Amino acid sequence: MASEAQPTAADTFKCPVCNGNVSTGPDDVVITCGYCGSTTTIEGKAIGEHLMETAVDKDERLKHFRDFLDKNKGINKGLVDGAQVVENSLIFVPVWTAKVKADSWYKGYKTVQVPVEKTEYYTDSEGNRKRRTVTEYKTGYVPVQDEIHTDTDERLLARKGARFYGLEQYLDEIDLGKTQQYNFELIKDMNPTMLNAEIGQDEFETTVHGRVADRHRAQAKSGLAELFDCRTKTNVRGSTYLQAPFSLIRYKFQGDLYKAALNGRTGDVVLGEIPITKGQRILWTLVGIIGTVVAGAGAEIARLGYFADMMTYLAGGAIGAVVGVVLAIFGFKTLLMTQREKTG
Repeated sequence: MASEAQPTAADTFKCPVCNGNVSTGPDDVVITCGYCGSTTTIEGKAIGEHLMETAVDKDERLKHFRDFLDKNKGINKGLVDGAQVVENSLIFVPVWTAKVKADSWYKGYKTVQVPVEKTEYYTDSEGNRKRRTVTEYKTGYVPVQDEIHTDTDERLLARKGARFYGLEQYLDEIDLGKTQQYNFELIKDMNPTMLNAEIGQDEFETTVHGRVADRHRAQAKSGLAELFDCRTKTNVRGSTYLQAPFSLIRYKFQGDLYKAALNGRTGDVVLGEIPITKGQRILWTLVGIIGTVVAGAGAEIARLGYFADMMTYLAGGAIGAVVGVVLAIFGFKTLLMTQREKTG
C-alpha cells in the first residue's frame, strides 16, 4: 500500500488578502488561503500564471465510486450495498507545468562487426594442399556525433513529503487541455483541502532541466557502446502553477477499511482496493486444490505416454499439467490476499 502523510503545521501565514491565519508546513513556499482562496508565495508575492481544474461534487464522486464497486464486485454480490463510506474528501494538489525545449549534442562510439578476409590452406579429399580465402568478423569501433531535439510538456508535483494512495496514477491523468484560470469561487462550497506547494518556480525549472537532460543522455547512450560527452541546453517557458482536484474515498466492508483514489475533475476511480471475502478465499482454495490434482494427473498421464510412445497421451498430459499448475498458482495466491487492487 502507498504511504500517506499529512503536512505538519509548523507555523501560520497571514493571508495578505483577507488577513486570515493559514496553517503552513515547514517547507511551504506557495500558500493558498483556505478562506478566500488567494494564492501567494510565502513572502506574500503574487505568483504568475495560475490555472485549475474544476471538480465534481461529493454526490457525483460517490456515484462513480459505487459504479466502480459494481463493476469489480465479481461474485461478491453484497459489496455495493455493504460498503460503508467513511470519508469522501476533495484535495487540490499543486502541480507545476511548463513547456521545455531541449537541444543536446553528444559524442561517443558504437561497435560494428567488420569483415576481415584472410587466406588459409587446407587439404582436399584427394590429399592435395590448396589455398582459399575466408571471411571473419571482428569488432570495430565507429565514432558517433549526433544531436537530439525535443519540445515537451513537463509537470511536477510541487510537494516533497505528502503522498496519498493513487496520487501518482492520478497525476498521469491530468489533462492540461481541460484547465482554466484559477477561480476559487467555483470550488469553495465543496470545502476542499488546498495543499500548499513545497517546491517553488525556480526549483521546478531547475528540476525539469535535469530531468530532460537525463532523458536525453539515456537516449543518446542507448545506441552507443560508450558515451563520451553529452551537453544539453534547455529553454523552460510558460511555467504555470496548476491546482488539480484529487479525491480519496475510504470505506468499510465487513469490519475492514479500504480506499479508492478518484480523479476529482471527472469523478472516475483511478485506483481502488476491492475486498476479498472469506467465501471467495474458500472458493479459490478449492480452485488451487483442483489445480494441484489436475497438475499431478496430467504429469502422470504425460509420463505414461512418454514411456509407451503414445504422443496423444503425452501431449494431453502435458497440457493438463500446465493448466493445473496455473490454477493452483492463482488459487493459492488469492488465498493469501485480503484485497485486490483495480484500476478504474
